[in-house]
Amino acid sequence: MVHRFLRILVWQTVAVVLGSALLVPTIAGTGWTASPEPEPEHYVRVNSKASLIHLGSLDSFDITEGGTLAASLLYDYLVNQKRESAQAAMRIYEQIIPTENFGGEYTALQWICEYSLASAAEKEQMLTDRIAAEWFKYLAQNDFQPLKDYIKQKYHLLEWKDKATPKTTAPYRFLEDFILFNNPRRESWEQTSKIMEVLGIKPGQVVVDLGCGPGYYTFKFSRLVGEGGLVYAVDNNQQHINYLSKLLQEFGIQNVQAIAASGEEVKFEKQADLVYLCSLYHNIYGLALGEERERFMGSLKNMLKPGGRLVIVDNALVEGENLPYHGPYIARELVVNQLWYHGFQLVASHQFIPQRYVLVFQLRDGPEPPAYHFEKPLPDDCVPLTSKSSLIRVLKTTTFPGFSEEGRKAGRRFRAALESKDPQQLRAVLETYRALGPKERIGDEYTAFEWLCEYLLATPETQEKMLSEGLNREYFEHVSADNFNELKTYLRYKYFLDEVLDEEDLARQGGSGQPKRRALVELSIPESAGVTQDQINAWGEYVTYNNPYRERWEKSSKILEFLNIKPGTRVADVGSGPGYYTFHFSKLVGPEGRVYALDTVQKHLNYVSEVAKKRSINNIQPILSRENNTELAADSTDLAFICSLYHAIYISSMNYVQEGFVESIKRALTKDGRLVIVDNSVLDGPEDRHYYGPGIAKELIITQLKHYGFELVDSAQFVPQRYVLVFKKAETKVPPRAEAVEGGGRQAAKPVAASPDP
Repeated sequence: MVHRFLRILVWQTVAVVLGSALLVPTIAGTGWTASPEPEPEHYVRVNSKASLIHLGSLDSFDITEGGTLAASLLYDYLVNQKRESAQAAMRIYEQIIPTENFGGEYTALQWICEYSLASAAEKEQMLTDRIAAEWFKYLAQNDFQPLKDYIKQKYHLLEWKDKATPKTTAPYRFLEDFILFNNPRRESWEQTSKIMEVLGIKPGQVVVDLGCGPGYYTFKFSRLVGEGGLVYAVDNNQQHINYLSKLLQEFGIQNVQAIAASGEEVKFEKQADLVYLCSLYHNIYGLALGEERERFMGSLKNMLKPGGRLVIVDNALVEGENLPYHGPYIARELVVNQLWYHGFQLVASHQFIPQRYVLVFQLRDGPEPPAYHFEKPLPDDCVPLTSKSSLIRVLKTTTFPGFSEEGRKAGRRFRAALESKDPQQLRAVLETYRALGPKERIGDEYTAFEWLCEYLLATPETQEKMLSEGLNREYFEHVSADNFNELKTYLRYKYFLDEVLDEEDLARQGGSGQPKRRALVELSIPESAGVTQDQINAWGEYVTYNNPYRERWEKSSKILEFLNIKPGTRVADVGSGPGYYTFHFSKLVGPEGRVYALDTVQKHLNYVSEVAKKRSINNIQPILSRENNTELAADSTDLAFICSLYHAIYISSMNYVQEGFVESIKRALTKDGRLVIVDNSVLDGPEDRHYYGPGIAKELIITQLKHYGFELVDSAQFVPQRYVLVFKKAETKVPPRAEAVEGGGRQAAKPVAASPDP
């Protein structure tokens, strides 16, 4: 299958203007490309249900039956040395690699099987490449303990059968990257040698390998630049840098400097001829805030010599019959446009396989271009790309701590105040959160902590009044149970208060000098904590979603008024969490109506059930749903409500998981039923007060749901940070793709004909 991909003629539409398409053909076997346009078209056309960007999947869907069986057989061989187990694993990998896992770890694990079955001479031949030999040596140490641990954790074997894969821990992340990136079979799927050839690196040049990982490309760059050149290898995972530094010393390589990035701008003695980012930019696009990305772009510009090149290799959006890349991807139009607004011009592009592209940029002279304005509205299947802002933003809570330096200090002081109940401490914390909230975290837990401080400082009469509103009594009873134990545990591990990250931490431990700063990406909750990242996330959702002050920033009452829900309506609160909207809906639909509270977290549903029972509410039905199925009955729902969830469906669900989820909602809706999506705007400007968490441009939702057979019938926005979209099932089929965008401003060139490889 991989070899068949290399013979495919890949056509990429980069401009559609005035009735004819400008196509840039890339012959995958040769890497030839037509000359790129000096300015990109400032939109991307949505041709299918597929998301334009994908940043990772739940392993319950990413891990297949075949992959698990092959991994368990390989594990059996590693433990018991059963040759027949390795042979059986080999046969399975030969079957599933072409159909399941393009670019993933299957080829790496297949290599291990093949090595295990090889003769002594064949093994020696397989280890002639020093990088491959060191890769195998690392995984084979201590009787293959690193590889055994990884396989058990990834595929839930033995004692990990009922545990979640520890994706947030630094050791697991290192092993996952290490196995993928330094995979001896990487050339077979990536065509690495062809990428290296088109880079044109010359002896004596300076190269920055940004996000170098364990050094797969670093060593290749080192050979090309020679003794007179220099390679800066930069990564924020200290384990990668440690591994790379060890090999550099063992190999006696003098022209590479391995640098651990700690979140601050990395400065180099020499400017670079080439800065290389491989499988990294999708994170820059999706995870960074506007100001963070602005600083990153500024550092890129400082790294480059005049005329230097920025090379971005990333994973493409693949549609049609080709097998997609196994992990994150980003549509190339998003990259090209964002770099354009930051002052970079695309000067060359290459695509040797459908799943990965190579984009070469140079910095333009003059100021950055202003935002673009279309003369006429775009067709319905187009998403505008008119500024340097990203179309999505992901909250960094599952693999990164979601806090600022000042927020962490406030969290420490709030935890201490909960212990002491000292009024002076509580007042100081209250003023801190009142000041921080408007600057940092619209919609976050800060206002919830304000409410708690105000409650603890209030008179008994005022406290009773505060508890009488809405679900506040249940909220306070929940967070204050056992002397706020759960909340204090949450603060401790949400903000990593046991770590030494700043001068205050160092002073508390009696140290002096500068604290040893750790990259935030390396932080993880220790096993000794007795809590998991999933628990911390669930507690954070409760604190934030059921926040008594949520109305202040969200204007929840206006959203409910806009929806105009009548008595007797059947409402599905999809992703209900601990029931903030569920109980509002319950009042509106009355005893003749029904509210289905759907969530994948049983603890949230248990809480909803407990409160409903306590308050004698009988029209709420909790339903444990799945990521790919709401579990709603057909024609059971008049209104499906999805609040602050669709961004996750769009960004992190695999295509078939997303399709199962949306189609289950479509089946559940009655003929005139409404699908309501409330989600968060992406506000990237320096003066914007953005929502603290994930965000998604509403155009992405509208264009995607059109391909699922939904049409937008109404919308509203009561605060800049959040919008409301109302859909109904479309009465007609999705119209065919338009051939032109009128008013685009530039005459299109004729398509360039090319022949595929023989």
